Amino acid sequence: EPGGGRDSHSMRHLNHAGYFANGEPGFSELMDAIADPRVISVCGSILKDELLFRCTSLFMNPLDTSTDGHWHRDSQFLHPDIEEEREVVAAQGEESHAVQLQIALVPSEDVEVVPSSHLRWDTAEEFAIRHGGDKKNNRSNAMSGALRVTLEPGDGVAFNPMGLHRGRYHADKPRRTLMLTYTKRSIPKFDYFSNQPWFDTPGYLDGLESSTRGFFEPFIAEYGGQWRSANG
Repeated sequence: EPGGGRDSHSMRHLNHAGYFANGEPGFSELMDAIADPRVISVCGSILKDELLFRCTSLFMNPLDTSTDGHWHRDSQFLHPDIEEEREVVAAQGEESHAVQLQIALVPSEDVEVVPSSHLRWDTAEEFAIRHGGDKKNNRSNAMSGALRVTLEPGDGVAFNPMGLHRGRYHADKPRRTLMLTYTKRSIPKFDYFSNQPWFDTPGYLDGLESSTRGFFEPFIAEYGGQWRSANG
C-alpha cells in the first residue's frame, strides 16, 4: 500500500490497478517484464514446472534509519511452529515450490543468501541467529557461509525463498531492487500475495501483448473465484 513512512524499505503489488488509473506510464513495461520469456525460462528451469505468477515487490533504501535485514526462511511465516517448519523444509528436499528473482535497477550489494540452505534444516549456529533470544539475534552479521550478491543494473539473482536469506537497507546506499515471485502452477497458494482482485478491473489487461496476457490467464483462472469470494 502507498505510504509507510520515511523508513519504509519494501513495497508490494507494483502492478496494482490504482497506480495506473489515470494512465500513468510503465504498466505495460512492468507486465511485459513479469512475462518475459527470458525470465520465464530461467525461473521455469529452477522450478521444473510451468510457472504461476505470485507477486511483485520493490526493495528500496530508507531515508533516515539504516538497518541490516533479519535472517529468515519464508517458511517461518507460513509455519510459525518450529517443528512443523522443520518438517516442511525436510519434505521439500531438492524440490523448489517457489522462486524469487531479484533484479537490480541500480548497483546493489544488498541481497544475502546462504547457498544450498533450502536443502536442509538450520545448523545450530544458524538457528541461534534466526530464532535465538526470541529472534533478537536475527540481524547478526556473523552468519557462516553467507554470500552477499553483487548486482549491476539489469543483473538478477534467483533463489529459493525457503533458504536462509535477507536484505540490507541503508539510508546512504541507494537501493532499487525489483523482485518477481513465481510458484509452480501445480502448487498454488491463495494468500495476501496472490490476492490481487484488481485483475478483475474491466480492461486491466487491455493493450498488453497477447503473449503477456496469455501468461496471466492461468493466474486469473486459478484465483479469480477466491478473489471474488474474499473481497465481496
